Amino acid sequence: MIINNAIHSLEDLIGIKDCDGLSGPDQIVQRAGMDYDVYKDSLEAHDPKLKGYYALKRNDTDDVFSIVKGNYEVIQTRDILEPFDQIINDAGGKYINAGVLSNGGKVWVQAELPEELKFDIKGFEGDKMMNYAMLLVDHTGMGSNALFPYTNRVSCNNQFYSFSGAAHRSGLTIRHSSNWKERLENVRAAFFIALEGNQAFMQRAEKLLNWDISEKQVRGFANVIFPDVKKKDDKRTHATSEEKKREEIVTLFNKGLGNRGQTRWDAFNAVTEYLDHHQGSKRINKSLEAEKPKDNRKTFERRFISNMTGGINNNLKHRAFKVLLNDKVFLDLDKPEFALN
Repeated sequence: MIINNAIHSLEDLIGIKDCDGLSGPDQIVQRAGMDYDVYKDSLEAHDPKLKGYYALKRNDTDDVFSIVKGNYEVIQTRDILEPFDQIINDAGGKYINAGVLSNGGKVWVQAELPEELKFDIKGFEGDKMMNYAMLLVDHTGMGSNALFPYTNRVSCNNQFYSFSGAAHRSGLTIRHSSNWKERLENVRAAFFIALEGNQAFMQRAEKLLNWDISEKQVRGFANVIFPDVKKKDDKRTHATSEEKKREEIVTLFNKGLGNRGQTRWDAFNAVTEYLDHHQGSKRINKSLEAEKPKDNRKTFERRFISNMTGGINNNLKHRAFKVLLNDKVFLDLDKPEFALN
């Protein structure tokens, strides 16, 4: 996100930031404030009518995360963090950030993996993607634990998950059920399969890099990603929010970090840069410049969770990628200047 004219990752805004020497589970839980357990407190003791229901609580503060039924299986942070640590070691990765969300209801750990992804096209070798791994542990009673790989474009820190939200949910998550330990082995295998999928993503991205696109076509593409949600009012004198988004996509296509304003790859990265860094940044900066600056941490946490759990922004990125890969959807029309069907 752009704050004070500089790009900041959401991880840095909500994490511990300084991860030098962060070498394993012991240091992670201590430095990131994860050194607590979660337990189920029977509500029947307080009211017999609530038999079979339990409050999920932090053991150090007794803060309540939510109410669950008896079949909910508590999984401690270390239960997932230790096998994740083994995966990171096997992959040759290193920890770079970690933190807690929602007063400890969720915790996350980020690691950088050693392999850089590069284009095999002369003149574009410097446009690199880095591999990362993320662990999310959910103690709220309303979600699953997950570990998955993703990529970051080095030039602009744009994130992309090469697998769909459905694949994420089915292959890379661990539910709070009695068989969660058996599930761990399946998730481990799914993680490395998904990591290989990043290579396939680069091959498809090379197709976009070889496809020139005009600014007129970018406007048509932006119309599909950010369509008008209301019927146009011919009498209005100001641009709608969707029109502003589309214009920003065109601007980032030409002037975005790492972009050249030439190819469908530039158009795709215009979308990812807008969603990762520009969307909502004006409001955030305005609140920070107020006489009494607002604490935006909850906003940053919500965006982080949405991005990491297959929320609307991730879905928009996948839609943009899919549209740009399909040459048949582009149709030249007189009015509007360019459209997609």
